[in-house]
Amino acid sequence: MRLDIRYRMYFRYSEPIWESQNEVRVRPCNDETQRVLSAWLTPKPPVRVFGAVDYWGTAVDHLGVRTPHTEFEIVAEASVETLPRRTQISDAGVEELSRQDFRAAHLEFLEPSEHVRWRPGDGVTRRAAVAARDAASVSELTSAVVAEVRRALAYESDTTDIGVSLAELLDGGVGVCQDFAHLTIGMLRSVGVPARYVSGYLFAADETALDDKLADIVSVQTHAWIEAAVPGAGWHAFDPTNGTDVGERHVVIGCGRDYDDVPPVRGTYMGGATADVDAEVVIGRRAAEPAEVAADYHIRPRILAYDDPVMRRHHQDQQQQQQQQQQ
Repeated sequence: MRLDIRYRMYFRYSEPIWESQNEVRVRPCNDETQRVLSAWLTPKPPVRVFGAVDYWGTAVDHLGVRTPHTEFEIVAEASVETLPRRTQISDAGVEELSRQDFRAAHLEFLEPSEHVRWRPGDGVTRRAAVAARDAASVSELTSAVVAEVRRALAYESDTTDIGVSLAELLDGGVGVCQDFAHLTIGMLRSVGVPARYVSGYLFAADETALDDKLADIVSVQTHAWIEAAVPGAGWHAFDPTNGTDVGERHVVIGCGRDYDDVPPVRGTYMGGATADVDAEVVIGRRAAEPAEVAADYHIRPRILAYDDPVMRRHHQDQQQQQQQQQQ
């Protein structure tokens, strides 16, 4: 699946600030499930961008403005080809989770972390233990915990903030994608399954709407899901928010212990101003190209620019909506 992604972040300050420094984690990764055909970052005002890879293997772009300013924009663009995921079937029994070598290799994803904390006997451990009680294999256990999380939480946008505890999530019964991911990770770790947080994008348009070149264009935010380590089979990805395995519609940015290891943007600024931040992700899917053209994409990937049809159509729709609202 060929996906074109544009992530725009706009920072507005109530008065001039003297300096701002940011680290951005929005660039898709290259792995066995996806190939990045093109990707770059465009800051406004123009500044140098320093790329690096963090401890968890996620691409990080560092950039800052050292002159007074009242606004700052970052546009991240990428064209990605996603591939079907090959799920390695494993009948590893739950007893294999206690192997010393397995636990040592995954220790960082078994311990509590900033947004994934539980206590013996609390709601997280009790519900996880009940869900895992009849599981004969690690795969069954993981599926049972994901199902339990979906019984415990209902998706509702704009209901929680980063920093809400797992106990508060269970009490409230609602959350967004990072909440589903954090609660699933906490339950899995509490019963001995190593689990990690994955940040990325999800293309959620209806495939039946494809025209000759482009599918529907969707305006979304970044998405989050989880991966669980299965002895003998590696990491298996689940999307607890949607109750599905992870597939070609998912684009991985990076992973870590929880949200704090892979935030889309983290930064600081000097000055007494207040800041407003707007962020939007626009994703479009391209229809299949003839074989000889598709091969050319891999050699000279098409540049995703501001006049790209995906973005042009999205901006036209936005302008029409604004005109209708004004009328």
